[in-house]
Amino acid sequence: MGRTVDSDVHAAFVEFRAKDDDKCLSVQCIYCQQIRAKNTSRQKQHLQECPGLRNTNAPPPQPQPQPSPQNAIQAPNGYGTPQGPGQAAMVTQNAPLMNGVPPHGTPLQNVPSIPNRPPLPSQATPSAPTATPVPRPPAPAPPPPQKTPKSTQKPTPSSSLPQLPLDDVHAAFVEFRAKDEDKCLSVQCLYCNQIRAKNTSRQRQHLSECQTYQNVIRDSIPANNLQHTFPEGDIARSLQLPQPNLELDFRISVRLNPKLSLGPGVWGQRNWISFVGGNWAGRFGKGIVIPGGQDSQLVVKDLATRVEAQYLLQTHDEPPAYIAVKTSGWRTGSRDVLEKLADAVQADGVNPNSYKFRIFIELETGDERYSFVNTCMWIGSGCRRANEVVYDAYRVA
Repeated sequence: MGRTVDSDVHAAFVEFRAKDDDKCLSVQCIYCQQIRAKNTSRQKQHLQECPGLRNTNAPPPQPQPQPSPQNAIQAPNGYGTPQGPGQAAMVTQNAPLMNGVPPHGTPLQNVPSIPNRPPLPSQATPSAPTATPVPRPPAPAPPPPQKTPKSTQKPTPSSSLPQLPLDDVHAAFVEFRAKDEDKCLSVQCLYCNQIRAKNTSRQRQHLSECQTYQNVIRDSIPANNLQHTFPEGDIARSLQLPQPNLELDFRISVRLNPKLSLGPGVWGQRNWISFVGGNWAGRFGKGIVIPGGQDSQLVVKDLATRVEAQYLLQTHDEPPAYIAVKTSGWRTGSRDVLEKLADAVQADGVNPNSYKFRIFIELETGDERYSFVNTCMWIGSGCRRANEVVYDAYRVA
């Protein structure tokens, strides 16, 4: 019985196991030494493209169609019996290819010699190789997958606004139990009436996306009620900023020497006033104003007066602490009121509410007992008398 095409394909490959524990066989082409997994279709395809088979000068052995006295297989079968041990059957030079694969004699015994090709492994039969070919080195085993540690970073909120305080979140929802048998509470947004399970993080996220709530918050921001505001969509329009408070901290009374006029300057009339002394008292202590301070005044055309004063406070502690004071501000009002303030006779009778005397106050000391004053700010509101200035200092909180 003649051999099938698959047998011819298999005869061109040597079967082996790359590893003892491999479940699948590998095959090596006897023409180009290429190794691949055993697969008849792929092996056929390989033989059609095999460079070693194309470049060989000697054609593969072709069986001689002649009777065989040993096994009585006739020529029509396409294969004769070799005429002696180790002798190949006669090759027909112009024998046709079978499905593109040249037919062979006895497998792996009549392989033609190909120049510059390493010797091939030999085997007695196609299914029982006698020499194991050197396989390609096995691919390194992939490293075991490493577990990615869980990130401890909190997810970034979708809104770029600061996180809402917890009290504001709870105040924006009403808690209730949807059913009597429910173990968990539900909440309803007061602004859009949406209902969800009680969860502070989800409630805070909801408020950052609730358009009704955002509109209410924007309307409650004082800066959005000014004549000119930021455009819609600007982050500055949605930021809730704390409002400063003024807390009365201390009062100062400074006695003055008569003013010395330096005459008109580039910016106005310049006056120089030195301090005789004075007193101060407040929440964090009391003491005196050390003589020697001075006030440099600039009077402009409408008699508004720019004041810049520097002087020194001494506390009643033992030992005393010394605090440097620097003030700057303006005294403004109607012209007739300011004219009275400039007159030493009439100044004491002028109502402080008829003009504005506002100053900015800075304190500085190296004494550890009062070091907190170095980072505080004060706004002062005062009055001008004939030979004295009195003002209250409000700490900006």
